[in-house]
Amino acid sequence: MFQRPDRPDILIEKIQAGDELLRNQFIAESVPEIKHWVRRITHSFFAEQEDEFSIALEGFNQAIDRYSHHRQVPFYSYAYLIIKHRLYDWIRRNKTHQHVLPFTDCDSADGLSIEDQLCDPKSGQFSQNLEIHESLLQLEWQLGQFGFSLSGITAGFPKHRDSQSLCVRVARQLADDDELYTHLLEKHRLPGAELARRCQVPVKTIEKNRPGIILLTLLMRSDLQVIRSYITVFGEASK
Repeated sequence: MFQRPDRPDILIEKIQAGDELLRNQFIAESVPEIKHWVRRITHSFFAEQEDEFSIALEGFNQAIDRYSHHRQVPFYSYAYLIIKHRLYDWIRRNKTHQHVLPFTDCDSADGLSIEDQLCDPKSGQFSQNLEIHESLLQLEWQLGQFGFSLSGITAGFPKHRDSQSLCVRVARQLADDDELYTHLLEKHRLPGAELARRCQVPVKTIEKNRPGIILLTLLMRSDLQVIRSYITVFGEASK
């Protein structure tokens, strides 16, 4: 059974520094995981005997070169994302496999494929989309540290506008204060008493809305600028 290394980021730093022997070893040891991804994406049990596996290996190697641990995105989630995009593009090009192509159109407005965008430094669309995916992966990973999932929080998010406004107001206090935000990330719990004092609301109210407040706080500190802007506009309109 494949065992993921505890700190793949350390291995990748050494590989990016030029250790090609370690690169080959890391890829070889990750083959079972890569095969699993190919089967999952293409729905083919014998994927390792087909072109898709070679494409996935290229994608995994590319993920090693592009990965940066500073974004706090787990490497294997990042590698899966790269491989998925490359395979989707290959499926789109291969007419015999078009029936399994997802609804997402992989081409950009200028006609470049996902693979071409990835290789073309002048193309910003893929990089922009990839950054959004990375930010969402980072958000999911951060929420997981609190025992939450994005789908779980959104499903249980307050429905009443007053409660939503309260969550935005408290989250803004938390996101704008580096000390409180650091406390949140390190302790994995809300500084409820301090937030209650600043926002003049009961601690119980803050704890009741804990998942939503944490989600909004992480979004406010994320790279998802469109969502951040929407939260700001909603907060201003609720005053």
